[in-house]
Amino acid sequence: MHFLKNEILDLIKNGESESVEFKKSTSSLREAIQTICAFSNHHGGYVIFGVDDIGRILGQQVTDDTIKNISNAIKLNTDPKLYPIIEKMDLEGKTCLLVSVDESPLKPHLAYGRAYLRVGTTNQEIDRDHYEYLLQQRYNGYGFDHQIQSDATLKDIDNDSLYEFLDTANSIRNLNENMLLPPDVILKKMDLMNEKGVTRAALLLSGKDPARFFSNHFEVKCGRFLDDEGYDEIENDKEFRGNLILIFRAVMDFVLEAIGKSSVKGVIHRNEKWEFPISVIREAIVNMIVHRDYRQNIKSTLEIRPSTISFYNPGLLFGPSITIDRLKTLHPSRPGNKLIAKIFYLMGLFENWGGGTLKIISETVKSGKASPEFSFEDGMFRLVLFR
Repeated sequence: MHFLKNEILDLIKNGESESVEFKKSTSSLREAIQTICAFSNHHGGYVIFGVDDIGRILGQQVTDDTIKNISNAIKLNTDPKLYPIIEKMDLEGKTCLLVSVDESPLKPHLAYGRAYLRVGTTNQEIDRDHYEYLLQQRYNGYGFDHQIQSDATLKDIDNDSLYEFLDTANSIRNLNENMLLPPDVILKKMDLMNEKGVTRAALLLSGKDPARFFSNHFEVKCGRFLDDEGYDEIENDKEFRGNLILIFRAVMDFVLEAIGKSSVKGVIHRNEKWEFPISVIREAIVNMIVHRDYRQNIKSTLEIRPSTISFYNPGLLFGPSITIDRLKTLHPSRPGNKLIAKIFYLMGLFENWGGGTLKIISETVKSGKASPEFSFEDGMFRLVLFR
């Protein structure tokens, strides 16, 4: 996740709060994991290592294994397992660690066998009545991707896709899961299956034939047009189906083929440069997939025109606190499909929970293009890149 340094400094300046906690060092990791649990059971938040209780930036030693060890400790000591984003950053010349925690659809989470809730600047242990209430919400209040597909079985899962995901996650995110585990165990570890059956997220992400269950809920329609307006002059028109990971790759290839590379003269050699940074295109496509409202029988669409590239997606802005203007600043993550978002994150395809739009803006402008345009109207979210 890419945060602007001054935004993190502002968090520190404002002190500890319902969504921010400081730790001098990772020697306080147990208490930090309790806070991470409390944030996940509430509205999310940030734990910053290398800052003392009154907001002085002290820094801390960070080795190559530090982030891996913290990630493993969080995973091993939380239930259901948590996978927050952990970043090393330089603040005032000192090394600190930022742990970004999203509100979890799987709450209540336990840390070391106990459930916590963030209250002010403290972590309070959740009483039995509140715990059971949250547990009931977990099973009854899921989004589309968390719901069990009652007519699906393990036979509907493409094992090759599943093991390819696990291999990638082990490599990219140091997941350290056993590649010899049977498919049902892997799905359960990833919260993609439970004792009631296979989730819709599992079928969308690694199903053999998602169309059998979801009609055209999940397809992405792409078109390359010769004019900036209208739909008559079309050069290339495709609809991509299959599981979401295959769709992502196919749409990515479609866009890269359309925009192409240009030759740029360097000091010694001529270099090839994409019209847009690949990271911008990737972020835009992944955001389209993970934030989509899959309950609607409306395709996501992508239009490539001489002057623009437009991404259209059925869905909502992710809560009353998120507006179009907030998308241009640091904002809390509200993925419309948190299980799908988690899997794309574990594969290294979704880096920015709450920072994806900032990355699209900053890297587009840095490449010399005009700032992208975001809009929301009639249940459709639109992102426009100007060529």
